[in-house]
Amino acid sequence: MFDQFFSLWNNRDELRAFISIHPYLGIVVFIALQVLQVVIAPLPGEATGFLAGFFFGAFKGLIISMIGIIIGSSIAFYVAKVCEKKWFKKYEKSPIYLKIKKIFKKHGLTGVFILYLFPGFPKDLLNYFLGFMPITFKGFITICALGRIPATFALTLQGDVVYKGDPKRVLISSTIFVIAFLTFLLIKKRIYFWLENNATT
Repeated sequence: MFDQFFSLWNNRDELRAFISIHPYLGIVVFIALQVLQVVIAPLPGEATGFLAGFFFGAFKGLIISMIGIIIGSSIAFYVAKVCEKKWFKKYEKSPIYLKIKKIFKKHGLTGVFILYLFPGFPKDLLNYFLGFMPITFKGFITICALGRIPATFALTLQGDVVYKGDPKRVLISSTIFVIAFLTFLLIKKRIYFWLENNATT
């Protein structure tokens, strides 16, 4: 893993130069990779978000990454809708599905939006499980996109900072990420408890 990272680091200028020479190919390939990540998760979402910033820059990487996320999430949602009768019995007792269902029943789209904001929550499964619920595609894709933007931008920004290699910026951004992550860990259980404890009516 570290060998791959250092290889990526050592060749970062060549990689970005290659993408600049073949801009459309690079974008299409990366969007396809992001779609696959969302639909069948061959890579962690954090990795693709970071790589988007590393290869394309923070803002361009955000746009490209979000296009892939939206396409992939849409596919997952519609696949779940089409296969609901076949899949529902298999997953209706899943702890994650029951958690999402309970929160959605009480808090609706607001509760689901909070789940999309949570780092570490299985958002790819969330896309599928929401297909089992009475939610329109417009409502789904709106909360999905808005909920995924903050974390995705944080990842692309981190990737861009690492690419530029400024030690101070890397240290500052890494410190902010660690503080944000630790804060999330401290409040994660409380938020889950609140959502579930208030999702009983």
